Amino acid sequence: MAEYFLADIHLSAERPDITAAFRATLAALARDAGTVYILGDLFDYYLGDDLASPLQQGIAAALAALPCPVYYQHGNRDFLLGDTYACAANMHILPERHRLSLGGKTVLIEHGDLLCTDDHGYQRLRRILRCRCLQRLYYRLPARWRLAIAEKLRGQSRKRTRRKASRITDTNPATIRRILQAQQADILIHGHTHRPAVHPLDDGTTVYVLGDWHPHGQILCHDADGFRLIDSASLPPL
Repeated sequence: MAEYFLADIHLSAERPDITAAFRATLAALARDAGTVYILGDLFDYYLGDDLASPLQQGIAAALAALPCPVYYQHGNRDFLLGDTYACAANMHILPERHRLSLGGKTVLIEHGDLLCTDDHGYQRLRRILRCRCLQRLYYRLPARWRLAIAEKLRGQSRKRTRRKASRITDTNPATIRRILQAQQADILIHGHTHRPAVHPLDDGTTVYVLGDWHPHGQILCHDADGFRLIDSASLPPL
């Protein structure tokens, strides 16, 4: 059985092609996946468990139907996904930075936005949005206001990304090395940047970067042959 790592699917009603590709991937994973890890941004935006859309409810049912464990980490677009939705999807929510052991290696997994330490503006905004007091106030707002806030934040995020140089929005190499050393990890797996790659470092550690979905994604598979990035469309259909 294999472990699969996915991120940045950004499911939304505006992209039914991505939804169809993701559902096909889940159907393929049902055959040989031992564990599925979703490293954030499953949805393009998420208003809260009490306002889960029909699309999001349908995805919860599809995830719950998988015969293997599913683990989830919050991304920068769906960090309001809570225990109610996770229970409906039969997902286990992991901390934003989590260690596991695979093939005799210590593996560190996370969404990836915490690694973009050169983007000071984003890191400040992240701290504000993750404030539990502000989140409690947000949940008291009418649904239409919450949707308007989500749309505004999403639009601002896209504008900031277009304006900033890629080196600002990418991960910081020194931060990655420091975290790998502090966590005593051999491998780091993350998403967020939408720049799929394998980066062998000179100290023997390796960084795997997952891709976003257009409509298929670059996902990571770990099996008896080791780790490899694959296109989700290459998984054999049922």
